[in-house]
This record gives sequence, structure tokens and C-alpha cells, in this order.
Amino acid sequence: MPWPRSAVETAGRDLSWAAQTFGDSTSPDILVVNELFPPAIGGSAVLLYEVYRRLAGRSVAVLTDEHASPGLPAGPQGSLRVVRRRIATRRWGVTSLAGDSHHLRVAWLIGRMSSLQRTIVHCGRALPEGIAAWISHGLWGPRYICWSHGEDVASAMTSRELTHVMTRVYRSAAAVIANSHSTRKLLLGLGLPDAHVHVAHPGVDPTRFHPDVDGRDIRAALLRGGDTLMLSVGRLQRRKGHDLAIAAMAALKDSHPGLRYAIAGDGDERARLERLIVEHRLADRVIMTGVIPDHLLPNYYAACDVFLMPNRQDGEDIEGFGIVFLEAASSERPAIGGRSGGVPEAIDDGRTGLLVGGTDASELAAVMGDLATSPAKRLELGRAGRARVLRSFTWDHTAAKVAAIHDTAGHSGREDRD
Repeated sequence: MPWPRSAVETAGRDLSWAAQTFGDSTSPDILVVNELFPPAIGGSAVLLYEVYRRLAGRSVAVLTDEHASPGLPAGPQGSLRVVRRRIATRRWGVTSLAGDSHHLRVAWLIGRMSSLQRTIVHCGRALPEGIAAWISHGLWGPRYICWSHGEDVASAMTSRELTHVMTRVYRSAAAVIANSHSTRKLLLGLGLPDAHVHVAHPGVDPTRFHPDVDGRDIRAALLRGGDTLMLSVGRLQRRKGHDLAIAAMAALKDSHPGLRYAIAGDGDERARLERLIVEHRLADRVIMTGVIPDHLLPNYYAACDVFLMPNRQDGEDIEGFGIVFLEAASSERPAIGGRSGGVPEAIDDGRTGLLVGGTDASELAAVMGDLATSPAKRLELGRAGRARVLRSFTWDHTAAKVAAIHDTAGHSGREDRD
């Protein structure tokens, strides 16, 4: 079947641009393809930026969406070359003409920006970015590696078509990188070979998130006369468990009058959470800050006593890991998280924080009450959390693992072509 004319014409324009930007001699060692990249907000955007700017000795280019990720990332760019083109799509399957046209156009662009012998494409997700890399590779384009974050796999598995396409993309990849052992288990359930799926936990920058950050002004504004502050940071989604935390706050209202709870972020759940605060008469105890500026994020962690996100699985929606738990730990703040997805890997239960079931408000209230009245325990958990981060969960650790996976895939690719 001939390719859609619109796809060929659009790809031709992109190829003309790419030829001016990436000649064969300047094709990168790694081409990162992801819809989101800083300054866009999102866990995958942060992960990719922090990892790939640390891959010393390798040239890295980033292909991201011009609308979802406009502008330039804040901070030093190092060797990263960030290119913004129209790559975002909500057509993740391969059964629509419009979707196929889009995937083909991005595949052409990937092929032209890459060197067959030199470049390995690193896709932020299997769907949709991995589809374009899969098509490009099938047309004798570069090999590719695909990330998986847990919730993306669970979401795709609600559709037979998307499950099939996702599995084909993963199987054809040179390697798959899971953000946790929990995510890896999901991937192995798709029938992927054990040796094909590697784990690279997300990390944190301990020089940015550390216990000496000044959070006094923010703490004074949020406590409103209280003495203990718990904080959530993240998109307002049902699986995050903000509603359960509000119910637990209601249960603790009389026994812990000095306890306050701040919810930082925005999302689909905001209106419902605001109603719950009113229904439980917690307007003076629970504060919704909205989205906080990125440069103030370390100050918010420093302002709190406990980080709180009692997540749970919501249908097929699951927390793949949770970088926020590492940010809290690096700030020497203990965390309360849900015992689901990859969170038990982010929190060492009983040593750096505490895990709960994520569905029982009474259980959560007991854990919150315990930490609220135990400053010595909070200090012990917080110090252990930062020590654990420094041992195993910095972005440098993550980048080293990704570099090793990349080098192994590249060596294997050369053998395959010999």
C-alpha cells in the first residue's frame, strides 16, 4: 500500500530541514525522542533531561514536541541539542490513516536525523514515540531502546490493539528500560525475554534537594498556626491518594489540632478535592497551593515535616515509581507512600519512610498521627533516606546504568550487522 501523500509531503519538508541540521558527520550517538522535555512539567521530562545531559563522551540530540515543550530548558544544556517539531499525537494505534500518516512522518524524521551505524534512538515511551522508531527501524533505520514507566503499560493494556502494538514495539527494541522492578514485572508479563528488560531507577539531584535549603518563609505561610506540616507534590490524580489523606486529616482533627496538610499541584481531581475539604470542614487545616514554581520545589520540601502521597492503583492507573519520594528523602524528610506499583522501591519501608495500603483512612491516620508526634523518628527516617539516595539513587547512578545499557545494545547491534 503506498504511503499517504500528505505524510510524504510533510516528511519531505522535515527531511529538508534535517539535512541542514544533521549531516551524516553530525548525527548523534543518541537521539532521544519524547513528546515532553523541559521546561514542560512531567516525570518523564525530568528523567530524560537529568539522565541524558549526564552521558559524558556521547553526543545527544533530543527530538521533542514544539507545542507541548516550547522554549528552552532552564539551566545548563551541556552537549544536548534540543530540536522541537510536531511529534505529539493522541492517535497511538496503527489502524487510522491520520495516525499512520503521523507515525510515518516522525519515522522519516528519525531516520534522517540518525546514522544507521552510529545512532541508537532512545524513546521516552513505547506509545506513541516508540511506534515511529519501530517503523524507522523496519525501514532499515537505526536501532532503538524504549523506556517504560509502569502507568504507560497499564494504560495500553486496556486496549487489545494498543497492547499488541506496544508489545511489537518492545520486542523489536534493542533493549527496554523499566523505571522499577514493578514495571519490569509488567513487561515480562507481555512475554518479553528476561534479558531484554533492564531496570534503571529514576534519581534525584542531592545538591539541589538537601536539608540545608531554607524553607522557613514557606513553612510560616502554610502552617497557619500549626506545628506539623505534611506535604504532597504532584499532579492531582485519583491514584495519588489525596482524597484518602484528606479523610485521614478529618479523623485527626480533634486529636492533632496542630497538624496541617499542603497539596501542591493541579489536575483533574482538583474540584473534587476542594469539595472534600469543605465537606470535612478542613479549610483551616488543608491548603491547596496549585502548581508551585520549579525553582521553589526544594524550599517546599524543606518547609514540611513529612512528605505524604498514599497512592494506590486506580483501575489500570498505577504509580510506576515516584521521583517525589526521592526528592523528599534527599531533603531528609520521611515519606508516607502507598504499597503499590514501584513505590516500595522508592521508600524503604520502616527505614526511610512508611508504606500504607492506600485504601484505609484509619490506617493512614494512625501512621500520620505517629509521625506527627515523633520528631525523633522523623529525623531518623529522614537521615536514612538521604544516605540511601547518596548510595544508590542520584541521577549520576541512573545515567551510568543507561550508558551501560546503551553500550551493550550498540555492541550487539554491530554484531548483528557484521
